[in-house]
Amino acid sequence: MWLENLGFAAEGEGWKLTESGVTELDGDLPVNPSGGVLSTNPIGASGMIRFAEAALQVRGQAGEHQVDGARTALGHAYGGGAQFFSMWLVGSEPPTS
Repeated sequence: MWLENLGFAAEGEGWKLTESGVTELDGDLPVNPSGGVLSTNPIGASGMIRFAEAALQVRGQAGEHQVDGARTALGHAYGGGAQFFSMWLVGSEPPTS
């Protein structure tokens, strides 16, 4: 669903990216390389943890789940009944004007 809503896949087609391996750590579009919050979800902190993961990726400091050559990372988080939402894009290079 998120792959589709973020524009990486057409509606109803996001699952194909996952099934084909595109979203794996060594795929063309790595998604959630740290594993996310599948086993724990600290309320209020999970969004900040996703932001930290994005920053670690573009700095080359993500350890065992580092995406080789990561220069840009997109992160997003939502909470409550999905009424709280944030999204960020971080990069390893300063923006150009």
